[in-house]
Amino acid sequence: MRDVAGLGFLLALAVGGCGSDEGGDSGGSAGGGGSGGNSSCGLGFLGDEQKPVELKVTVRGADLVSKELANGGEAPMILPPQGGRVIFVGVRVTNLSPCGVELSGTLRDKGSGETRLDARVVNLKPTGDGWGTSTDSDISTFSMIPTCPNQWASTDVFGHTFELTVSVTDKGGRTAEAKLDVVPTCAEPANQAECTCQCTKGYTLGQTCN
Repeated sequence: MRDVAGLGFLLALAVGGCGSDEGGDSGGSAGGGGSGGNSSCGLGFLGDEQKPVELKVTVRGADLVSKELANGGEAPMILPPQGGRVIFVGVRVTNLSPCGVELSGTLRDKGSGETRLDARVVNLKPTGDGWGTSTDSDISTFSMIPTCPNQWASTDVFGHTFELTVSVTDKGGRTAEAKLDVVPTCAEPANQAECTCQCTKGYTLGQTCN
């Protein structure tokens, strides 16, 4: 399973290199001032270069809107374009360059120690107050952590507590990490039965979900 996760990591980096018009052009040098240098995405430095990076974790729900994720909070699992279920983990950060930020999200099963991760390079959208965020209208600016089909966790994925680790690093090496407990939930009523089936412990590929 670790080989599969590693392949997902490489694919995510490739996908994440294509930013939206809102966030600018991913893949350029980080910048906006300081040690980051110039940047092709054209966004200025966020916050204060002399202060440490501040990071808040967000999650995108079934209503396509992000909200801040608190420790112990629910993490909605959504049906993505590629199938299965993922958690769309975003960030709200300041005191770093928003261009070409390495965003990584890892979900760990506390019982087995098994993990699922997604890492990518994104451009963050400035909000005008010194902060930058993942963009709700662009899923490529989120870490899309795959949770189901559940062939990895020691429990059902839904309704149990997992450890979420989120990190950001800009081109200048400024970095921050947040770690919190989350409870994944099947967030789409129309897909509730399928989500519950695929996220149950012991699910096997090809199993029919009624």
